[in-house]
Amino acid sequence: MVYKSLLAAAFMLVSSQAAMAEVVALGSTAAGGTSQIGRALSAAVSEASPLQMRPQEVANTADYIPLVNAGEIEFAIANVVQTYYAYTGTGMSEGRPNENLRMVATLMPFRAGFIVPIDSDVKSMADLRGKRVPSFSKGALGQHAFNAGLANGGLTPDDVSSVPVPNFPRMWASFAEGTTDVTVVVVGAARAQELHATTGGIRYIDLENSPEALARMQEWLPQMFLLEVDGSAKVAGIEESAHVMAYYYTLFASKDTSDEQVYEVVKALHASEAKLLASGPFFDGFKAENMGKKVDIPYHPGAIKFYQEQGIWDQ
Repeated sequence: MVYKSLLAAAFMLVSSQAAMAEVVALGSTAAGGTSQIGRALSAAVSEASPLQMRPQEVANTADYIPLVNAGEIEFAIANVVQTYYAYTGTGMSEGRPNENLRMVATLMPFRAGFIVPIDSDVKSMADLRGKRVPSFSKGALGQHAFNAGLANGGLTPDDVSSVPVPNFPRMWASFAEGTTDVTVVVVGAARAQELHATTGGIRYIDLENSPEALARMQEWLPQMFLLEVDGSAKVAGIEESAHVMAYYYTLFASKDTSDEQVYEVVKALHASEAKLLASGPFFDGFKAENMGKKVDIPYHPGAIKFYQEQGIWDQ
């Protein structure tokens, strides 16, 4: 009886402690790679810190960035292109600066590539001249991605036959239906595997890897870079090697998010490298020692404090 009473008391104590845990929100999307990244981050923080991080998932990144800026959500994730544009009020966020955003961590390179049917005569982005290419509304991430891709081959939207699409799912459907000649995918993601299996095979276009081509692309996707993926990576659509776009995923916060909360989050993620790498291919390239990379957005004081303590802050 005494044993049962002690066991019940211990259970009540643990339950009480869990109920008292401080809850913070993480802005994320309800689907796609961002959703998977957000859930993995939230699980790692909740397990390795006194905080309980819960994804707050909405349709688009643009929906939650203003909420972080206003201090209504403590944390959020996005690729560095969107984060930079949002902070500066340029590009996709033209005229709408979110000056209260503060960097918390750079996470891992997010790789995206342009694919064509395996038997396509398109070997480079320059070969897309006159081809059917998806077209997004002005300011959309898709518009910036395709304009950057065309710029890699020295082309503009005027050089191709534009096929309007409202969003990425419709873009992928158009490619599967054969009404467009090219699409963009996250390298190795489930969507790319699906298209490879259902269209008779895909092939990644090898982007021109020159300083001039990169500079043209960065006019549309600032802070992006090119990565070479070789055949040993066993990515469907890459037999030998192909250069693809890459840009870091970022974790950011409001300037009003407390120093203590930010400190605990980066501390938890820094200790969770192995867990994050094991969570799936999206975290390939994540290194705890690189979490404080310079990305032209000011860091939160809580993050700086931890990185200084670890000796990995050099800004």
